[in-house]
Amino acid sequence: MKGYVIEKYNDMRGAYTSARLIEEGIKAGFDMRMIGVCDTLDMGEKLVNGGKTLEKVDFAINRYKYGNIKDKLAALGSISVNPTEKINIYTDKSKQRELVSEYMTHPKEFLANSTVPFDMPAEILGLPFVAKGLCGSRGNMVYLVENREQYTELCKKFTDNELLFQQFIKTSYGKDLRLLAIRGEVIGCMQRTAKSGFRANFALGAEVTKYNADNAVKTAAMDIYKQTETDILGIDFLFGSEGYVFCEINVTPGIEGIERAAGVNAAGAVIALAKEGAHDS
Repeated sequence: MKGYVIEKYNDMRGAYTSARLIEEGIKAGFDMRMIGVCDTLDMGEKLVNGGKTLEKVDFAINRYKYGNIKDKLAALGSISVNPTEKINIYTDKSKQRELVSEYMTHPKEFLANSTVPFDMPAEILGLPFVAKGLCGSRGNMVYLVENREQYTELCKKFTDNELLFQQFIKTSYGKDLRLLAIRGEVIGCMQRTAKSGFRANFALGAEVTKYNADNAVKTAAMDIYKQTETDILGIDFLFGSEGYVFCEINVTPGIEGIERAAGVNAAGAVIALAKEGAHDS
């Protein structure tokens, strides 16, 4: 069996998640190759990478969110994990607002253009409030706005783009919960704690510790899977005063923190899923 890991570039050896997927795929006896979206030419009738036409393979594992070439690369696999149509939907944070579960609540929030006057989010959400770009990841494009001056600087960055404005959950300052779910089953869960500031992303240097997923977390994860039909999800929750508060999902989640904190072989689980799907196709 052959598989592609679709990434930004052909050489992503420094990217932990993709390197682990290649490693576990090879261990399982597969012919694995990293394919970079930015190194691929779409010639219409064929895709060319490294001067050679790319062939069809048994499965493609998607690790890149942006552009049209990734969709065509994923189509070279008999199956793709995650399906690009799901990635294209749920990369946009505004689409995630529709996800519900009786085991979680949403922060008060609204979607608006960055030209909206400061007084509006300040009045609706209180101060401070959170403003998010719709397609950011790893904690970038997430801002805590405490005053008018900060908001003015933020609006300069986003010009007239849309932002998701959210209530700031004070009880979760500098910490959150990240779980990794495969088809709704939680395979690893960790608490992320920032060394400084309010963003608790592992990519930003947060410390990670194993967290025992309770029934509320597990059931919410399964509910979200049933709604999204997305094979692999990173799901983030905030710690509210009365329970978990939904933060967001990640359709191309990194696995380094989960593997280290929870002691699970997340890469192996993804490869097993790809193998199963390829056999069934």
